Amino acid sequence: MVDVDRRMTGLNPAHIAGLRRLSARASAAPSVPVRNGVVSFASLADKVINHLRDSGIHVQHGLSDTEFARAEAEFGFVFPPDLRAVLAAGLPVGPGFPDWRSGGARLHLRASLDLPIAAISFQIARNAVWSKSWGPRPCEPEKALRVARNALKRAPLLIPIFNHCYIPSNPSLAGNPIFFVDENRIFCCGLDLSDFFDRESLFRSSEADPILLKKQRSVSEKSTGVSVSAAFSRRSLDSGTRTPRWVEFWSDAATDKRRRNSSSSSLSASSSPERFFEMPRSKVPGWVEEYIGQIGSVLKAGGWSESDINEMVEVSASGFFEGEMVVLDNQALLDALLLKADKFSDSLRKAGWSSEEVSEALGFDFRPEKERKPAKKLSPQLAERIEKLAQSVSRSRHDTWEKETG
Repeated sequence: MVDVDRRMTGLNPAHIAGLRRLSARASAAPSVPVRNGVVSFASLADKVINHLRDSGIHVQHGLSDTEFARAEAEFGFVFPPDLRAVLAAGLPVGPGFPDWRSGGARLHLRASLDLPIAAISFQIARNAVWSKSWGPRPCEPEKALRVARNALKRAPLLIPIFNHCYIPSNPSLAGNPIFFVDENRIFCCGLDLSDFFDRESLFRSSEADPILLKKQRSVSEKSTGVSVSAAFSRRSLDSGTRTPRWVEFWSDAATDKRRRNSSSSSLSASSSPERFFEMPRSKVPGWVEEYIGQIGSVLKAGGWSESDINEMVEVSASGFFEGEMVVLDNQALLDALLLKADKFSDSLRKAGWSSEEVSEALGFDFRPEKERKPAKKLSPQLAERIEKLAQSVSRSRHDTWEKETG
């Protein structure tokens, strides 16, 4: 320990006392931290996995470090530590759950990551959502959608958890809220991952009913005494209060009262000075018909009867999209097609199809042509080096997080 009395002469007694305390602290052995993040996440993971199994959900062995590294490198995000702990403890499989393991379901997984932005874009086109941070909404619908799309590039990526329920990838911390997002609604359906999985009846059915989620949210609000919608703020859960962490854009959108009247907004759009455009209802675009025809061919090869195939794929232009369809450009049409394909995939998964079979039948590659790049073949040696690099980066991030939380 530093000899404070000998080296720091000339200081007043208060300064010397303070230096003594600092010197003693620096010389003392490191104390055991009160909060052990790894232990707490292990407890959370065990609780979630046991709850899923008790609810009749099939759970496979957890994701490996290699599988985590592959997903993070392929899709460009980092799993929040609490979600990573759950998926490392066990991988739930079945209708509604994302398939992080199967190589044949990667396009479906990519589509699941793209769905929230497609759904929000659909709501924006119907004038149901607009963030104040984007400034005044342009009068021209096409310009408004362009402004929104550019702004949405800064919004945190939403990671699918179950059906249309997502957890933000940023901030990369435990305790992010869970959002329900589809083409009609957006709301907070869980204060955090633990709160979301605590819902007793959510996983006893194969579908996360938005009405059920809202009822369960109301029960949660009564138990905490705080409205989830009203509780959104920039304060973190780290402050000790049971309020959902504020997440850029998604928290504001979830509490925006305008989106609650999306149906009436879309119906009154014709009388609004902000004019919207509908795709002609007498004809489906040729490329859409070709895509639906391919779906029919796959179903036929899978043994479906002609009547069942016709029931699924023969739709009129007015029936392809439910409600009022707002198609302002090609990207809006691709978004709408992705949303419809997602509904088809839900039906097929509930009918017993695997995630690979659904991906093969529906394709799910709805990105604009200019974004599609031809697949490049890598040598086995290069692929192995890339995999080792991804694992090293993943371990480094995990070790850094353990040091920060330990």
